[in-house]
Amino acid sequence: MTTDSRNIDHIAVAVRDLDAAATAYERLGFTLTPRAQHPWGTANRLIQLPGGNFIELLEIDRPGALPPHEPEAQPPHFSFGAFNRDYLARREGMAMLVLAGQDSRADVERFRAAGLDTYAPFDFERSAPLPDGTMAKVAFSLAFASHPATPLAGFFTCHSHYPENFWKPAYMQHANGAQEMVEVVLAAAEPAALSNFLTGFSGGAATPIDGGIAIACATHRLTVLTPDAARARYPDLDLDPALGPQFIAVVMTTNSSVPAATDAGGVILEWRPAA
Repeated sequence: MTTDSRNIDHIAVAVRDLDAAATAYERLGFTLTPRAQHPWGTANRLIQLPGGNFIELLEIDRPGALPPHEPEAQPPHFSFGAFNRDYLARREGMAMLVLAGQDSRADVERFRAAGLDTYAPFDFERSAPLPDGTMAKVAFSLAFASHPATPLAGFFTCHSHYPENFWKPAYMQHANGAQEMVEVVLAAAEPAALSNFLTGFSGGAATPIDGGIAIACATHRLTVLTPDAARARYPDLDLDPALGPQFIAVVMTTNSSVPAATDAGGVILEWRPAA
């Protein structure tokens, strides 16, 4: 691990029906934030975790408002909404891994220095509903990176400018005892072929493991497994290798009894006891 490695900030789970997905997660014992909208055609509900990261359930609710990708612009522009629209044309599930950011401009330069495909930083703000029904401003700066071999796996860092308005204790209490996401699992035919990209993105080192590689993300981890190794770890995994590298699972800690791994809308939740 290097001093530049970043923890998992959140994951984006793309769904076709946000209300149905939220109900399914509530049945698993999660508390969700109210529905909110982005200005570019997507809506979300969040699962905030006491350990400091979150799950974003994301729906395309206004497809006509989605801005296009602009790879030929100077600098190129990455469309978060268009990426998730294209993902949903193939499947539902975990579409994007987001690491914690503190300076999106510096992250873009760091990605560029590592030889990654980079895009203009993206800044936005929106109103967030609070537990008491009032609204507060939240704002974020994003830095995207991409790899041509991962059309169904998106990567960016996120810097939250008003964390005091974003994180609310009422949303961080979960009946299932969920505490923190500590690992994300990606399936890829050739894990080693993604090593340079993933270490450049995360700032952490890669370590060979049985069936793949592990990338340090500060105190968290990104594990990349071959399809066979992924199926050995998750026997009920529904995986189509023809779609290329795909996020398949997230490891969640809990301070309650540890449930069995659960498929939650195209992403497997694997549980571990909290330390």
